[in-house]
Amino acid sequence: MAGEYLLVIDDSPTVLKVIELALTAAGYKVASAVNDEAGLALVREARTIPDLILLDGLIPGRDAAEICRRLAGDAALGRVPVVVMTARGQADDLEARFAKAPNVVDYIGKPFTPEALAALVSQVVKPVASKGAAAPDVAARLAGRAAVEEAMALSSGDAGAVAEARAFAAVGQALVGDLAAISMSQILEMLAEQAHSGILRVVNTATHARVELYFQDGRVDFAAAVGAAEEFLLGRFAVESGAVAADAITRLLEERARASGPPPLFGADLVARGLISKDALRLAMARQTSELAYETLRWDTGFFQFRRTADLPPHAREAALQLNVDRMLLEGYRRVDEWRVIEREISSFDEVFVRNEDKIAQLPRGTFTRDELAVLGEVDGRQNLREIVRKLRIGSFDVSKMFFRFRRARLVRRRVAPTAI
Repeated sequence: MAGEYLLVIDDSPTVLKVIELALTAAGYKVASAVNDEAGLALVREARTIPDLILLDGLIPGRDAAEICRRLAGDAALGRVPVVVMTARGQADDLEARFAKAPNVVDYIGKPFTPEALAALVSQVVKPVASKGAAAPDVAARLAGRAAVEEAMALSSGDAGAVAEARAFAAVGQALVGDLAAISMSQILEMLAEQAHSGILRVVNTATHARVELYFQDGRVDFAAAVGAAEEFLLGRFAVESGAVAADAITRLLEERARASGPPPLFGADLVARGLISKDALRLAMARQTSELAYETLRWDTGFFQFRRTADLPPHAREAALQLNVDRMLLEGYRRVDEWRVIEREISSFDEVFVRNEDKIAQLPRGTFTRDELAVLGEVDGRQNLREIVRKLRIGSFDVSKMFFRFRRARLVRRRVAPTAI
């Protein structure tokens, strides 16, 4: 299979990039063009006949069916199979429009997953490569479609968060992909540069955490998370800013847990009870949104989907944070680099440390910040880092930096499990 030459024709640079990355990762050689003329020029320059052409069914100013007929009549490309990538709403007239294009062997609806695309391509290309046939017949076409349906069925059998993320494709997102192929930084840069409005959903398949970033004209208005660590809860950032006391947050959480009906949004509840001002809430939400974005920059396992819409949910419209993505990315890059250094000393949040009391006692008063004292106070040889983060409600990144410094200064060391004799 690997090594076959594919030609992709689509007027969207974003779609071209997503397809190229997905199919290159599957072992294919991929050439991309924004229209049929550019595609033909690529074929002539390369002097290589593609094994398959993936053609966008909606190229502005061009008739995709007519393109297929012209390709079918070309001496060099007439025997190359074509798969048409269709948009929502095109399915009703596909057979009629492409009836006179014998080179069209199958269709795939946008948006599609990388797995579904690779499955279809493998079913179409394999018979051509192995048998030297002109183009797959009806049986091959049905096999390709069955492969796509199987890939989609498999995806729907994943765990809850992943299945929900894949199902998001059904509501018309403009972009979908695998974080192993396209990094979050690239996605954020593109959405900012093109001033998109809509909802970016990111799912980590390792932890099943999900983050949604709400964009308005290329800026981030709000973020929400499901299954994320407690450190990303809004209350933590409100406490850190000094806007509200930690015990007030604890009491509020207890009251909300006892409520018989669904409680209001946490931030609105804080304001309604007079625990925090609207300005302070806005600052806390900005911190929370930024921290969630920084967290997704570390994810390299999972999926992303972006749905374009000007109609954001009420809580995103009300927040209207308008956070600058470039500034967010600069801080995110710095953190990612620091994480790499930190992880050389601290490989897991399940690690347990003990204090070096002699070294700590030698340091003069005022050496430690308030947070460092709080963290050192929890180092008891029993609690792991995860438990310390949860107990103190300090971000894992900040706690990790402290432990990195403590380790380098030999103020703490890993607990060594006793060896049985």
